[in-house]
Amino acid sequence: MTVSIEVVTMIVTVASTLLGLAAGFGWLITRTDARFESFEQRMDARFERAELQTDARFESFEQRMDARFERAEQRMDARFARAEQRADARFDRLEMDIGEVKIAIARLEGPTPRLLVTR
Repeated sequence: MTVSIEVVTMIVTVASTLLGLAAGFGWLITRTDARFESFEQRMDARFERAELQTDARFESFEQRMDARFERAEQRMDARFARAEQRADARFDRLEMDIGEVKIAIARLEGPTPRLLVTR
């Protein structure tokens, strides 16, 4: 079987065109991957810097908030201590008043009756 030169040329042309397209597509993918890789590295570096700055900001914010909570806690502790002292003083006065009331009631009732009466 003989093949004409035009058919051979056509086959070689289609093969070389397909090979050229495949090579171009591979080159395009390689370039795109390289660009994405460099972009990703730049973004990672930026995110790391931003993360460090954010960490520093949050650390200072956390310290300020801790200090504020400590001051508020100290104020509340002092307020509760004063309230406890006032309550203790009121209970002491109430205890004294109850003691006086008991004495007054005992005077009104008189002495306790004896079980055995003497003749």
